Amino acid sequence: MTLGQGNLLHNRYRIVEVLGRGGMGAIYRAIDESLGVEVAVKENLFTTEDYARQFRMEAVILAGIRHPNLPRVTDHFVIDDMGQYLVMDYIAGDDLRQKVENQGPISEKEAIQIGIAACDALAYLHAHKPPILHRDIKLGNIKITPEGQVYLVDFGLAKMGWEHEETITGARAMTPGYSPPEQYGIARTDPRSDVYSLGATLYAALTGVIPEDSLMRTVDGISLTPLRERRSEISPRLATVIEKALETISSYRYQSAEAFKNALLGQPEPVDHSDEKTVPPETITEKKQQPPKKSGSFWRLTSFFWALLIVASAAILINPLSQKVLLSQLFPVPTSTASVTPTSLPTLTSTPRILPTGTLTSTPKPTSTPKPTIQPSPTVMPSETLALAETAVTPPLSTLQGGGTGEIAFASIVDKVAQIFIINSDGTNLHALTNEQNGACNFDWSPNGKQIIYTSPCSERASQYPDSALYLMDVETSVSVPLPFLPGGDFDPAWAPDGSKIAFTSLRDGTMQVYVYSLDDSSLTRLTSATGNIQSRYPAWSPDSSQIVYTVRRVGLQQIWIMSADGSNPQQLIRSGSSFADYLPAYAPDGASLLFSETNNNQTAPSSLMRFVFSSNQVSRLPVPVPVVDADFSPDGQWAVYETSDTKNQDVYIFQLPEGAPQRLTTSPQVDFDPAWRP
Repeated sequence: MTLGQGNLLHNRYRIVEVLGRGGMGAIYRAIDESLGVEVAVKENLFTTEDYARQFRMEAVILAGIRHPNLPRVTDHFVIDDMGQYLVMDYIAGDDLRQKVENQGPISEKEAIQIGIAACDALAYLHAHKPPILHRDIKLGNIKITPEGQVYLVDFGLAKMGWEHEETITGARAMTPGYSPPEQYGIARTDPRSDVYSLGATLYAALTGVIPEDSLMRTVDGISLTPLRERRSEISPRLATVIEKALETISSYRYQSAEAFKNALLGQPEPVDHSDEKTVPPETITEKKQQPPKKSGSFWRLTSFFWALLIVASAAILINPLSQKVLLSQLFPVPTSTASVTPTSLPTLTSTPRILPTGTLTSTPKPTSTPKPTIQPSPTVMPSETLALAETAVTPPLSTLQGGGTGEIAFASIVDKVAQIFIINSDGTNLHALTNEQNGACNFDWSPNGKQIIYTSPCSERASQYPDSALYLMDVETSVSVPLPFLPGGDFDPAWAPDGSKIAFTSLRDGTMQVYVYSLDDSSLTRLTSATGNIQSRYPAWSPDSSQIVYTVRRVGLQQIWIMSADGSNPQQLIRSGSSFADYLPAYAPDGASLLFSETNNNQTAPSSLMRFVFSSNQVSRLPVPVPVVDADFSPDGQWAVYETSDTKNQDVYIFQLPEGAPQRLTTSPQVDFDPAWRP
């Protein structure tokens, strides 16, 4: 409900007027009756967890920054059954959109002054560790006070990112005409994304027309109308500077806000070819053609983008969800009663990141093998865009079948790295869960089926991943966070059924050992103490989270062992003798049995699928064609999924226990592995 004039909010802020209203809430001018100053109060009426996190993100970002071209946050609070509220400096004056509407396009001198101020603000934000990206720069988000002071405002889509990583946090909402192509999910966003948006803003402020959208230019070959064709009195120098900022290939833009500022000032830019190989020109091409016919207003382009984004929603990140938070806030878990002794390790702050769902959008070479992806093929009709109607578009949610028993995730090699996909058990609705630049695989589901814990980097199916770390990802929102400790070659994750801990294999001590990480208190504990040539790996939890079965390699053999959840009382569980190697155990949901793989002692024979029954201590071979690796139970315990290979392919199969006929689930020419049934 919109607050009215005179309402007292939080026993402190007296509402004066509504400054703006949108689908998520309103922005008010108010009086802080405690301090007697004017403030702006931003309201978020969508108090679901997704929107709440994004709103808190804005508070976290703004509360920590101090810059003359950025507003300060002074308060943040939640009122039950009403909404969330962010209190910040009130910036008097019009925004740049209002200025263009009321007075027409700005002068070249004004554009340079505004651009320099905005670049200063961006350079300050980008210099933070991790860098802060604004990601929604447009006419309406630049305010100019009556004294001429320029402010960059509205951080509702902001994100924090670590250097050398793909997208860490933030929503991939976008404003057509202002957002670079990578913000639509084509590649990672970084400070150069803000450079593009500022270039588009200055283009619109100088011409009164929003430039042709980057996605249209990338997908449909539409050319950017040269700035001087729209306004001939603009100097060639400034037009060239702004058009460089609007390059669809990020390596062709200015590589920093500081470089953009220097170009606006007429200072030469240092030559830097360091990034040219990371984004090859053939990745994104822009076909040169005649400028689009000038007709219609921006609402036509907005309508087109709604249609396009609905079609392509599977390929684009969706929820405005990002925040620098604790793991326990992002991934709530029940309180654990297990007693563990944390090791002393450096503490790193976990920063969420967003990974795209749906299509993997890396461009295949002409000779590449088709990928198991769903590619939208939008048909675009260009139209002129007026600068007076900016609409930030958040794509509609794609529907995931949450928590059911009919979905299976697996890893597959795509463009020389592995990614995690999900598919229905009947082979339908295949789509990607991750788009990690360095690959993702070797994962496990959370007990509620809403998150995964995965290993990255991952370029192929391997026996171990010496340079890897573990990441938690929320499947619905694609928020991903690294576990908050220094990586040490961590893989084989297994999420405890009570949700409180994650066991995994690590090489941090020089040999494979089993560790457990507590989501309750962020403690890290080594459970095994193998020495010499002995190795411990492949942990799997009992359904009551009280025990862990795992694989021990000793005397050249692999054996299935069991221990208490705190690492005590280790003992060999399955004794197959010196002729066989047993590995990769998986607990049945009822705790009555295990599945595991078995091969000969020198591991030259194809692996068979074995079943161990606790009540009788009996082992039996299941009638499934070999080889069988990495089996996993369905949530009801009636089915199993596994990976297998023939002379041509490696795919994922399912079958009904104990003697059902195997059914092939994946048929792509890729290497498909690490299957796991969604809880």
